[in-house]
Amino acid sequence: MKYCTMVLICFISLMGLLSCGLEAFYYIDNIPQGRYDMSSATVNLPSSSVEGYGTYFKNFIIFYRIYTSDTIVNTGMHLTGSGTNNERNTINATLNSDYNGFYSLTDITSTSFNPSSSLENTFDSRNYFKLTLEEADVDNLLGSRALGGTLVVFFDTRNGIQPTLNLNGTPYVLQRATDGPSRMFAPEPDRRFLNSPGLYDSEKAYPRTQDINADVAAGNGDIRYTYVSMYIAAKGTSLEMPPQNIYSQPTFLGIFRLTEWSN
Repeated sequence: MKYCTMVLICFISLMGLLSCGLEAFYYIDNIPQGRYDMSSATVNLPSSSVEGYGTYFKNFIIFYRIYTSDTIVNTGMHLTGSGTNNERNTINATLNSDYNGFYSLTDITSTSFNPSSSLENTFDSRNYFKLTLEEADVDNLLGSRALGGTLVVFFDTRNGIQPTLNLNGTPYVLQRATDGPSRMFAPEPDRRFLNSPGLYDSEKAYPRTQDINADVAAGNGDIRYTYVSMYIAAKGTSLEMPPQNIYSQPTFLGIFRLTEWSN
């Protein structure tokens, strides 16, 4: 009788542990690395049959940060890889620091990434913001209808031509953010991704100020140029109540130089 009682107590305790003490594990697979060159990044987005996308997926999100520089550097795949990269440092030392800071998150061989972590706050802590679009809701555009599609981020090398996000053949003009999880700001000279004195002005960039160009990292030297670094991730919601945000590992999209403003 004592034996049966002990077994029953252990069983009840185990059920209580499983129902209360252990969290469910939710997972969204990462977005495969795409093709990346000096002016564009092309990504084949996962379909609903890929793990997590048919159950938890909400939308894709793209994070960006702009870096000012005194040097023209040809961007491309040679800027990738962990550790010190002379050309990333040449562009802006903060760019190299941020890239290395995110590297463990993008490394698909790493076991340290927590898919239930607040990825948006992680990027916000390094002043990366969510990309927006002109005349389009980016969350809606990159929602369920984007699954299985082809995404191209294109930076035209001609002056005055604004960069675009192309989804399945339809282009949308990129637009800078005005807020993040921890702050609001007023980007100058406007929200276009085009190089201009108003954009690379170090006095309006972070850390000199946080309420104007908070999405711009100030550089050193005779600043005349700007670059943007971008990452993409999938966002979803868990099945528990209340639902919690969950994320895939972020994928590095690339580093691109912004062309000159043209009136």
